[in-house]
Amino acid sequence: MNQEIVRLNIETIARQRNVFLLLAMLAISCSLALSVKLVSTHDRVILVPGLNQEVWTSGKGVSSSYLEEVSAMYLPLLLDLDAASIEWKKEHLMPYVSQSDPSYMKNLGEYFARVKARYKKFTLSTHFALKSLESDQVNLTVKASGQLISRFGERGFKTNPAEYMLSFEWVNGRLLLREFAAVSKEKEEK
Repeated sequence: MNQEIVRLNIETIARQRNVFLLLAMLAISCSLALSVKLVSTHDRVILVPGLNQEVWTSGKGVSSSYLEEVSAMYLPLLLDLDAASIEWKKEHLMPYVSQSDPSYMKNLGEYFARVKARYKKFTLSTHFALKSLESDQVNLTVKASGQLISRFGERGFKTNPAEYMLSFEWVNGRLLLREFAAVSKEKEEK
């Protein structure tokens, strides 16, 4: 009788061991499959503005508030710079630049090259404190006004009022940056 009980216990333990091994092998297989999937997946960064107001888009354009939100998202990528962050910000902004005219990409690339050289030379870092945005929904332009704070390494800082113009293009349901430029006071007076 004892031998029969021992044999049944051994068979039960063997079945439990086999079930456990099967579950362990299944878990390992799932882990390996997920690991392969993660290694082979390419990350894609999508910039989405943090919305503070109601916006709308349609087949023909976007609301003024959407233009303002997108501009407020792009301005730090364009103006809050230091020598170490310029390349990173350029890489994240360039996919959102219109390619309908090659000059748009070229001009923005030249802008980043210019500021990179200047920022390294003077150990410069800048921050744009946004004060107001004026949007033109028809022309898809936004004028940003604020204070540009420049820090020259350990030599101090300087604050200047600044205005920038951003123009956009609505292509296939995407709002793409066309141009970015400082607005000079002479242009405003004319």
